[in-house]
Amino acid sequence: MRDSGGSPLMTADESASRQSEVSGIFDELHRPLFRYFLCAGLSREDADEGIQETFLRLHQHLRKDGDRSNLRGWIFQVARNLARNQHKSAHIRRTETLDGDSERKNSFPAPEDSPEDQAVRSERMRRLRRSMEMLTPQQRECVLLRASGLRYREIPEVLGIGISSVGETMQRAASRLNEAL
Repeated sequence: MRDSGGSPLMTADESASRQSEVSGIFDELHRPLFRYFLCAGLSREDADEGIQETFLRLHQHLRKDGDRSNLRGWIFQVARNLARNQHKSAHIRRTETLDGDSERKNSFPAPEDSPEDQAVRSERMRRLRRSMEMLTPQQRECVLLRASGLRYREIPEVLGIGISSVGETMQRAASRLNEAL
């Protein structure tokens, strides 16, 4: 028997099991996805929306009995595509302010830090962002995915490249970042 969307109907136990699986994945990947979206240049609000959309698509993927072999990689591939689409849309160009307000909103100064500590942290972040912009798009994606917690063997699935390419790309990116910083 199938539901109106053409997917097989499942038992209550199967539904509860899927919901538990998605909840566990959400608990594990919510923060890394949020960091990934922020590092990809999205605002906090757009990052939250991206996370919601990513997990909605995960639920749909699982409902259709999609491949489960590397869900982490699949999730970050969806997130990468969403971030790319967000950048292409006119929405982000309309909401970006000229004075860099989005940069201030995405920074997280600790209230107990002194103004000097905050200034040093702000300068380091500015230098890191500038250095990241000097990387090739593939290097930047590899670094963002690795910093978000993906393993070297998961990154090729997201980017559609070989695992040896990931190692070489990461090595070149690290060299460029070391030179720049």
